[in-house]
Amino acid sequence: MQSILQQQCEALAAARYPLHMPGHKRRTAPAPGLGCYAFDLTEIQGADDLHDADGILADAMSRTAALYGSARCWYLVGGSTVGLLAGIRAAAPFGSEVLVARNCHKAVYHALELGRLTAHYLTPPVVPDFGVYGSVPPAAVAAALDAHPAVRCVILTSPTYEGVQSDLKAIADLCHARGVPLLVDEAHGAHYLPLAEPCGWRGGAVAAGADLVVQSAHKTLPSLTQTAWLHLNGTRIDPAAVERQLDVF
Repeated sequence: MQSILQQQCEALAAARYPLHMPGHKRRTAPAPGLGCYAFDLTEIQGADDLHDADGILADAMSRTAALYGSARCWYLVGGSTVGLLAGIRAAAPFGSEVLVARNCHKAVYHALELGRLTAHYLTPPVVPDFGVYGSVPPAAVAAALDAHPAVRCVILTSPTYEGVQSDLKAIADLCHARGVPLLVDEAHGAHYLPLAEPCGWRGGAVAAGADLVVQSAHKTLPSLTQTAWLHLNGTRIDPAAVERQLDVF
């Protein structure tokens, strides 16, 4: 069964002969078995523009937001990395302070460098039997926020690459009580969908109330490599600022 977006793209592709990029012209598969080239389109009329979407891509992103229960969803080019870069830049003004879990992805550290942000670190306790970082205690977040009242954003990874989750609902409540947004790298948690709860997959960052959530659909869902999206909740982050930074990155 084809998705709505795939059907729309294939119908659009069938109606035109491409005298534009990409070079395969939708006639020659880049590699055996890679059939998606047939609807690989540039920003021609009807195909929409990812960074100024008002057509079929806007509709698709709205469906994804509805699926997860977020206010907005943006599809990303460049995997979760670009979502982390853009999200942190939108949430934390240049030169400001942020609270960061020490076990974050290197893209978070790149965002700190690019924004010249001052990081106050949360170091999760190590799980002795496995030698990996455990969850971030909500009490540690509360203490760090009290110690650093100028913090403009809290940045966590949940689940971690080892599958460890933090109590995001409690942490989100602590952040919001102080007027601070929470950004969650949920790259390995795209399967935490409301419709998956009967199967035991619970605790997603969107449902927990995180303000920005980055997910990699290619890690735990059947999607092509680098497929990712960024969710927005609440009013603590300006969606125009997010779109501006997605244009940048």
